[in-house]
Amino acid sequence: MKRDENQTVEYKESWHDKYLEWVCGYANAKGGTLYIGIKDGTKRPVGVKNPNKLMEDIPNSIRNTMGIVADVSLLKKQGKDVIRIKVRASTFPVSYQGRFHYRTGAVKMMLTGPALTQFLMEKSGQQWDSVPCSGGHRASDFTFIALKNRYQAASGEKLTKDDLLSFGLVTETGIMTNTGALMADESPISHSRVFCTRWNGLNMTAGVMDAADDREYSGGLLQLLKYAEDFVRLHSRRAWHKRPTDRVNFREYPERSIQEMLINGLVHRDYLETGSEVHVDIFDDRIEITSPGGMPGERKVQEYANICRIPSRRRNKCLADVFERLDLMERKGSGFKKLYEDYEKLSVNLGKRMPSLESESDYFRVTLPNLLYGFTDEQLVAAVDNSEYGVANDTAKADKTHHDTHHDTHHDTHHDTHHDNPVVDAKVSKVLHALKDAPLSMSNLLRSMNLRDRATLREDYLRPCFKLGYVELTLPGARQSRFQQYRLTELGAMVAKTGLPATEESPEKSPQSATSNRETDRETNRETDRCEVAVQDGSVVGKREDGGSQESSQESSQENSIAELSPGARKAYEMIIADERITAAVIAKSVGVSNRMVFKYISELRRLGLRHEGATKSGRWVFDGRGGAK
Repeated sequence: MKRDENQTVEYKESWHDKYLEWVCGYANAKGGTLYIGIKDGTKRPVGVKNPNKLMEDIPNSIRNTMGIVADVSLLKKQGKDVIRIKVRASTFPVSYQGRFHYRTGAVKMMLTGPALTQFLMEKSGQQWDSVPCSGGHRASDFTFIALKNRYQAASGEKLTKDDLLSFGLVTETGIMTNTGALMADESPISHSRVFCTRWNGLNMTAGVMDAADDREYSGGLLQLLKYAEDFVRLHSRRAWHKRPTDRVNFREYPERSIQEMLINGLVHRDYLETGSEVHVDIFDDRIEITSPGGMPGERKVQEYANICRIPSRRRNKCLADVFERLDLMERKGSGFKKLYEDYEKLSVNLGKRMPSLESESDYFRVTLPNLLYGFTDEQLVAAVDNSEYGVANDTAKADKTHHDTHHDTHHDTHHDTHHDNPVVDAKVSKVLHALKDAPLSMSNLLRSMNLRDRATLREDYLRPCFKLGYVELTLPGARQSRFQQYRLTELGAMVAKTGLPATEESPEKSPQSATSNRETDRETNRETDRCEVAVQDGSVVGKREDGGSQESSQESSQENSIAELSPGARKAYEMIIADERITAAVIAKSVGVSNRMVFKYISELRRLGLRHEGATKSGRWVFDGRGGAK
C-alpha cells in the first residue's frame, strides 16, 4: 500500500467495534476510507480472519447503530484478504451510541459543548447569528439608536422596521435574532463584552503593578467598537514633524488597522463560547487583539504562506452583512490585506515591523507591533527628513515662514515633532478647561462653566470646539442617550495641556482690569441673579447673590475624587448623574455586573456624598451638594 494515513484514509490491522467511531467521524466530516487487514505503520497487508463473516457484520453494524450505509468491499492485497470501508460525507449529523465524532486532520475527536452546537447548526443549515436569540427578546423592547445613526450616515437613508426584518435582525413575529440582539443598544447577550487592559512592560507579569489601566465593556457591538477604539487611542502616542513643504505624522499604530482588527474580532468571534470575550491587551511594544474561536474550517491561520490570500469564510454571515451595510466591512474580505498595506505603505515604519496572526481551535489573535517603540524623537525626525514620507499640508509654507529662524535648531526640531502651540479664543479655552480632567454631561458642563442657557453653551461654546476637533461625544452613535457626555479629543487634550491662551481672567491681564470686569458683570446681573434658582435636567442648583454656583468651590476636589474611583464606580456615577431615579438593577444590567458588585460601587460613591431618598424603586439618588444628582 502506497497511500499514507491522512484525513480521509485510516489503516487497521484487525476489526473491532470501536472502529465504528471512525466511521461516524468520517460521515460527519468529508468522508473517508478505512482499510482493515493492513498493518498500521508499515502499510503491509496482513489479512483478516473470517472475511466473509466480517463482510456481513460490518455493514449491518454501521446501518443499525448510525442509520447510514457504507460501501464495504473485500479486496486481495499481496494475496491477503483486506476489507475496505468507504464512507460518504453525510448531509445530516450522525451519532454513534449518542455521541458525535468528527475526523479532523489525522485524528478523530468527539464533539462536545460549543463545537457540537456549531456542528449541529451547520448540518441543519442554520447559523447561530440568524436564529432567534435565547430568551425570546422582542425588538420593540430595545432601542437601536446607534445602529440607526450609523446606517443613516453610511447610506443616507433612515433605518425602518422593514429593514430590521430584511437585514435579519428580527423574525416575522418581532423576536430578535442573535444578530439583532448584538446590535441593540443594550444587548441582552451577556457575553458580548470587550476587556481592555494597558499592561506595564512587555508581558502580563512585568512587575508588582502589572496593569496600568483596565476596563470591561458590555453592550451592543457598535458601542463596544467605539469603547475599544477610544481605549486604544487613550493609550497610544501620536506626534508629527513639520518639514518645509509638508508634515510627517507619527503613529504607534495605524488607526485603520486598529478598527479593522477590532471589527474582525467582534464580528467573526465564536459567540457559542459563552464564557469568553474579546480581549484587547496593550503592551509597550505591541497590541494583541484576541477573540474566541479559531479560523472557520480546520486550518490554522499561520499555516497559510500568504496572509493576503486567505479565503474569506464567515462564521457569522448575517452579522457580517449588517456591518457591510454600515460601511464598516467589505464583502470581498480584504481586512488582512489592508492591515499589511497599512504597515508597509501608509505608516512611518522605520523598523520594518509587520503584524502577525495566530489561531488555534479556541482563539484567534492579531498582534500589531508598536511602530515607534524603541526609537527616540531625534531618530524618528532624522529618519524621515529628506525621505518620501509626508502628508501634504496647505499651511506648511505659512508655518515655515513663522518658524524659519528657529526650525533648524535642535530644540525647535524636537519641539515640532510633538506639537505646535495653537491659539484658541476665550470661550473655547473655557470649554477645554472644564473638560480637561473628565467627561461631563450637558448639565454638569453648564454648572462647571457657570452658564445657565443650553443654547448659548451649544452654539457659542461647543460648536467651535467641534469644528476645531477639540471635543467629541462619548456616545456618537446615540446622540439622544441619557448617558451622553462631552469629552476632549486627543488633540483637545493636548491643547488643554500645553496650548491654552489667556482668558479674560488670566494673569496676562492686569489684576485691576480683571477685577473691574468681574465687578461690572456682577452689577449688571445682580438683580436678575439674586436668589435665582436655575433648573437643569430636573436638578435644582442654588445661585449665590454674586452669581457664582454654590458648587463651584467644590469642583476641583470632586473631580479628584471621581478620578480615584474604580472604572465600574465611575460608570455607575455617570449613570446616576444622568438619571437620579435609576435603580441598582438597571445599573447592574447596563454595566454587566451583579447587583452585589453595584452595591460595592455605591459604597465607593458614598465618599462623594451619595445617599438614597425614598423607597427602593421610586426614590432618588442625592449627592448632598457635592456634584451629583439633586
